[in-house]
Formats: sequence, structure tokens, C-alpha cells
Amino acid sequence: MTKNVHYEQLGRFVVAFQNVDSTLTELLVDITNVDDEIIDILATNLDYSKRVMAADVLFARFVDVRRNTDVALKAQFHKLMSHLLKLGERRNELVHSTYTVYTSVEGVTGLMRQNSKLKGKKGVREINEEILSAEHLDKDLQCLNNVAISLEEFRQKIIHIESSFGEPHAI
Repeated sequence: MTKNVHYEQLGRFVVAFQNVDSTLTELLVDITNVDDEIIDILATNLDYSKRVMAADVLFARFVDVRRNTDVALKAQFHKLMSHLLKLGERRNELVHSTYTVYTSVEGVTGLMRQNSKLKGKKGVREINEEILSAEHLDKDLQCLNNVAISLEEFRQKIIHIESSFGEPHAI
């Protein structure tokens, strides 16, 4: 396996994450049932984690204002939003790191990921390292894919719930 495969996997993760982020924005439009441009303006000015938290709260409100909606959906959606937050952290780790090609004693190639953080109160720079094999990156991609599927399933549920209530209305 060449180093290009690992870099390709990193790129696939970043692009797949962008697609999840776009789906999150579409979901916000579906929940609020307002002009897409309004949500795009808000999405542009809110960082990813704030958009995820807003979606969590808006979905709870969406369920609360509709009769005959399963309240258990709120807990399921909250769990999904927790996964989205963790994936956002993972994305930041992967994007804001430096990489070198790594070869194990057994001859397996991968990437050595390095990221540093400043700990102001302690006056130190903390360096985090992680060896990423193709299998590690495949797991990250699979996790991202699973969350993308779940997010789209919730988006479809929102559309179905909204359509079953007749005239759409903003929350």
C-alpha cells in the first residue's frame, strides 16, 4: 500500500464530512420550514458545533409542537447529534494535523499524525501523535458513512412528519 492511498482516504473523509455538513444544513431548513437563504446565512455564521446544537434543540421543538409525534425521536436525534459532534472533533484533528509517512517494523505503511495544543495555564505545548493505518482510516470513513445515513433518515422523517400535518408551518 502506497502513501497515496492514505492521503486519498484523508481526502475522502474531508469530502464526506462536507457532505454531512451540507445535509445538516438541509435538515435545518426542513425543521424550520423557512427560506433556505435564511438558514444558509445562519449556517455561514455559526461554527459546526453550534449548528449541531441548534439542530438538536430545533428538532426537540419540532417534535414538541406536533401532536402524534413519537417523543422518543428526540432522544434518538440527540444521540445522533452527539455522534456528529464527535465526528466534528475527529475532522478537526485530521485537518489540523501534520503527517509523515510511517512504516512499522513489520513493513506496514501508514501515516503518523501529529497535532499540538498549547496549554496556557501550564505553559507547555502538548503534542499528540497517532499512527493511522488504512484500517484506522477505513473505520473513520465507515463511522462517517453510518452517521450520514442516519442523518438522511432523520431528514426524511422530518419531511414525512411535516407533510402529514398538511400546511407546512415554521417553528
